[in-house]
Amino acid sequence: MKRKTLVIATAVAALSVTLAACGKSSKSDSGGGGGGGGTIAGKMILGGPAELQTRADGPTGLQKNYGVSFQAFKVLDTGGPLTVTALKNGQVDAADLFTTDPAIKANNFVVLTDPKSNFGAQNVLPLINKAKATDGVKQVLNFISTKLTTDVLIELRTKVETNKEDPDQAAQEWLASLSDLPTSTPAKGASLTIGSANFPENVVLADIYAEALKGAGASVKTHLNIGAREKYIAALKDGSIDLLPEYSGALLQYYDKNAKVASATDVYASLQKALPANLIVLDQSAAEDQDAIVVTKGTADKYKLTSIADLANKSS
Repeated sequence: MKRKTLVIATAVAALSVTLAACGKSSKSDSGGGGGGGGTIAGKMILGGPAELQTRADGPTGLQKNYGVSFQAFKVLDTGGPLTVTALKNGQVDAADLFTTDPAIKANNFVVLTDPKSNFGAQNVLPLINKAKATDGVKQVLNFISTKLTTDVLIELRTKVETNKEDPDQAAQEWLASLSDLPTSTPAKGASLTIGSANFPENVVLADIYAEALKGAGASVKTHLNIGAREKYIAALKDGSIDLLPEYSGALLQYYDKNAKVASATDVYASLQKALPANLIVLDQSAAEDQDAIVVTKGTADKYKLTSIADLANKSS
C-alpha cells in the first residue's frame, strides 16, 4: 500500500504543477459556464469533476434552482487535492467538494448552504455485479452499511488525508473497533475484485469492503484509484471489477439525468429501478457525503455569501 500512496502523491504533484501553469484566467474548460451577466457567479470560475458539467445538479441545476451561472468551469479531480489546491490558490473561485472533506475545516473554507436541495441525498452503498452478490457477500456488506455513519467518514478521511495514514491500515483499524464484527466465514467461496474511484474516501471505503470480505472467507483482489465514474462503470461492465463503494444521488443521476428526487428514501428507490440489469445496489448506509459549493472565507466575506442563492446577487 505504501507504493500506491507514493505513486498517487507523485501524480498529484505533477498535476498540481500543470494546474498552476494554467492560471486563474484559463477558460479552456469552460463547459457549463456561459457567464451570469452582472451577478457574483458571473465573475467566478467553478471547479469540479468533468461529470459535474452534465449532471442534473451541475451548472444546469444551479441555473434552474438558483439562477446561478458561472463565468467558466474548470475540470479538476473528484473532490480531491487538485480541487482543494485550485480553490486555495485562487485558480478557481468556487469548487465542488464533499461535505466530509477535512480540507474544509483545515483551510477555513465556507460551505454554501443549499436550501433548495440542488444536491440530493448521497448515501454510501455498495454497487456490485449481480452475479457476485451471493447471500454471504450481501450479509457482510449490509453489515458494514449498518455501521457506517457520516462521523465515521470524517474520522476516516482525517486519518488518511490529514494524518497521512495508509487507507488500508485505517480500514483495518476501523473494522477492529467493531465489537460485533461477525467471526464466521459466510462469504467463503466468493471471489471478487473490488475497485474504487480516485479520491481518498472512496479508496478507504473500498479497503473496508475488501478487508471485511477477506475476513469472511472471500478471495479478494483490489483495483483502486481507477478514476472518475465513467471509467469505473466501464470496468464493472467489462468485468474487470465486481464491486465498489458508491453514492446514491450521484449514481442515480449518472443513469437517469432527469431524476428529480432528493430524499434518501426516494433516491434509493429510484436508483434500484434505474440500474442496468447486471448491477444491483445493496443496503445503503447512514453515512452521507454530499456535494457542496465551497468558497474561501475571503470570497465569502467579500461577497457576503452564506447560500448558493447569494451567488445570483448582482455584483458591485
